[in-house]
Amino acid sequence: MKKYSFITIFSLVFLLLSACSSGKTGASSSSDQDEASNGEVEKILVTEAFHSLLYLPLYVGNQVGIFEGNGLEISSIRAAGTGPTALTSVLSGESQFSVHGPEHVGFAKEKGGHAKIISAVANSAPVWVLAKEDVTVNSPADLKGKRIVVGLAPGTSHTLLTRLLQDNGLDPKKDVTITEVQLGSELGPVLAGEADIAVAYQPQADQGIAQGLKIVHDFTKDYPDYAFSTFNTSQKLIEENPEMVGKFVKSMDQSLAFIHENPEKAKEIAQKEFPELDADVVGKAVERMIGSNVYPESAKVSEEAFHAAFDMQKFVGNLKNDIKYDDIVSSEFAN
Repeated sequence: MKKYSFITIFSLVFLLLSACSSGKTGASSSSDQDEASNGEVEKILVTEAFHSLLYLPLYVGNQVGIFEGNGLEISSIRAAGTGPTALTSVLSGESQFSVHGPEHVGFAKEKGGHAKIISAVANSAPVWVLAKEDVTVNSPADLKGKRIVVGLAPGTSHTLLTRLLQDNGLDPKKDVTITEVQLGSELGPVLAGEADIAVAYQPQADQGIAQGLKIVHDFTKDYPDYAFSTFNTSQKLIEENPEMVGKFVKSMDQSLAFIHENPEKAKEIAQKEFPELDADVVGKAVERMIGSNVYPESAKVSEEAFHAAFDMQKFVGNLKNDIKYDDIVSSEFAN
């Protein structure tokens, strides 16, 4: 299996390690937000796996004052570089909340860690399959014989592709030619004529469309309820300060609602968060993710979304034991 190391500016969305600004964009908190009962604002630190459009609800809530309206102030949002590193910050007490794939909470539990999933942030499977205009793919079976570029295994895009091929009777090692690349660089080989198909996240998907590619398969339709990214905290914080956890989840619930009610404002914030990317591409990517339920309408992590994500982890071999929903999800705050 060939591997490329193509790195484009668009990979910054996934790998950028700088913390995002905590400034506001001038909007005030919504009228339905409750002020902190004691008038005090608690400061919190949030660690993110990386700076990503997938986490837009966090940035929106921070920028329009939703967290402050609920008595919280995000002192910093720090990019940790990986999901496990972000979660370790929470388990050590350095930060109060982390955002990344929920599977890392499951992995931590298998090793004795006490973390809990508390809120959704990216739901459905935000992965799209793109092809050049002259490549015909009317069904997954048409992928046979194609040269496909995808992120490194065992990433979710790679896993979804493998599952798609196998479910349609194709052998990933014999019926297609798969090239693994770093996240964010999936388009390069296709645009260079070295491959037929790219499997990508956002904003690479809409960046590819802007350069003449077309979507031939949409995983958000295959998995409309899929816990792709979640907010997480420690069991210790839940026990010691449940009010803070409740305020955070309430803020995320309101942030998600805000995105659906104010898509233009959400796009504006996304464009400011990622100024190095084409503003039109970012806007269309956000619009597509709103319409595809990547940004869910509420913070609740459903059991269906949970099982879809963890069944995929078992499929790829990352999890050996069954993990129950109630074991690592604290759903009472979203309820």
